[in-house]
Amino acid sequence: MRIFGFPVKIRAGFGVFMLLIIAINGVPMGPWLAGSVAVFTLVHELGHAVAARRTGAQASIALDFLAGYAAFVPTRHLHRWERAGISIAGPATQILLGLAILLALGVNPLDHDQFAAEYSTFAIWWAGPVIGLFNLIPVLPLDGGNIAAEGLDFFAPGRGREIMARISVPLTGAAFIYMLVSDDLRPLAAFAGVLLVFQLQMYPGTQPRRSGRNTVRAGSHSASTGSTNVSESEMALAAENAAWTTGQPGPQVGDYVPSPWWRAFARSIGGDDGAGAAIIEDLRNESLSRAPWIPPVAASSEYLQTVLDRLPRPLPQPTPRTSMLSAMALLDVLRRCGYHDEAIRYGTALYNAQPSIEPAVEIARNLAVTRHPDLALQWLRIAQRSAVDIEQLRFLIDHCPELRSLRTRPEFLALSQNQVPPTTMPSSTERET
Repeated sequence: MRIFGFPVKIRAGFGVFMLLIIAINGVPMGPWLAGSVAVFTLVHELGHAVAARRTGAQASIALDFLAGYAAFVPTRHLHRWERAGISIAGPATQILLGLAILLALGVNPLDHDQFAAEYSTFAIWWAGPVIGLFNLIPVLPLDGGNIAAEGLDFFAPGRGREIMARISVPLTGAAFIYMLVSDDLRPLAAFAGVLLVFQLQMYPGTQPRRSGRNTVRAGSHSASTGSTNVSESEMALAAENAAWTTGQPGPQVGDYVPSPWWRAFARSIGGDDGAGAAIIEDLRNESLSRAPWIPPVAASSEYLQTVLDRLPRPLPQPTPRTSMLSAMALLDVLRRCGYHDEAIRYGTALYNAQPSIEPAVEIARNLAVTRHPDLALQWLRIAQRSAVDIEQLRFLIDHCPELRSLRTRPEFLALSQNQVPPTTMPSSTERET
């Protein structure tokens, strides 16, 4: 549906959450509380979306189990105060509307006897002002944590969100333990526990990382975790991962921009059938001055599937000037979503245009999954001959779960030890086959 021009998607998990609230609280309190939580969650996300639109960003809303989120794609660089304003707009709208409704009903929101006198007013008081204030607690991924991160970023540019991620875990952990030992607060311990799980997933160092020898390339830019740019690339990784785990990209880091996969996903959840065009445009962009971005390593296969379903076919053929970052990100997504035949075809075309280790290994991974072990081993030999750094190949083949089925074969063991004797390079036709 669309509300005030914003695409709104209500997932099945949101309905399950409402039923869970009713089951826990019983009748008549359960239906009143579930209805109030549903309405105020939507109002909260509309607050974020309206504030984002005021900055020129494109916004959409999704409601899911335990949470809702407003995803937005900026059309320009946002200042810290603008990002903080988007974060505070959600809970502020929720709190003010809740107070306005209670006052309109003649209920003093500060008088317990008044707002607790009826199931309806108690549900409004809880779902409006109380949950709104809860969201302002300064820990991630709550809005208060995002606001605090922007403030810290002023004093430690580029590190605000990382600092908040490190602070949030011990604060929430201490609150969780305190709630468990407190009779009055014990019912709220479950909420702190769920929050703690989200924080541990966001904690610096728990996100997928690349080998120091596995350089991510974007035109003339590079970001290797073994170089002096490690802090900037890791902060950009945290910002991209935040987009997929919280619905909002982290602060912009240097020249890095949100990945085209995130931009396409944000448009797709808003019902834009042409969202996949962002991926095609990126694949066709052969400029050496293009802005760098981080691949969607934290995205679920379900989210990526949403984008792939909107990806125009046929895919543009790789050229010697195609960005290896863009092409390899596409190959990774195709494999993770089970598009193995398409990944093999595109990977072969990419290798023919730019012979290198990365597409050769990707082809081998897809061939191994589709039960073509001999062809997979052949492509690993091609990768070996293409490798500038044999340690990079060794790292890749040792950490690819798709290649486990090959590890008992003598040819693979010899390959992993760099003992394969020289053989004739397969022809272009054989590689395509």
